[in-house]
Amino acid sequence: MAKEIKIEWCENFIRAFFKKHNCKGVYTKLMFEAAERAGLYTRDTYGSNFSKALENTVEVESVQDANGEYAYSVFRLKEA
Repeated sequence: MAKEIKIEWCENFIRAFFKKHNCKGVYTKLMFEAAERAGLYTRDTYGSNFSKALENTVEVESVQDANGEYAYSVFRLKEA
């Protein structure tokens, strides 16, 4: 039986990630890869507790290139 990952653990991980790296935005893929290494996320899963924690703690922002075209997305912590 797999261990249940609690939303609170994931939220704490997300906040700690921002604090540790002293950043205002995190490339979405980087966050998912770090969470996967920490055992909090399984690749290609949707609706997991990690996903719910993201909904609670961050907003997604699109970054455009010099031509105004979509380049990539970042997570930004929600205001407390």
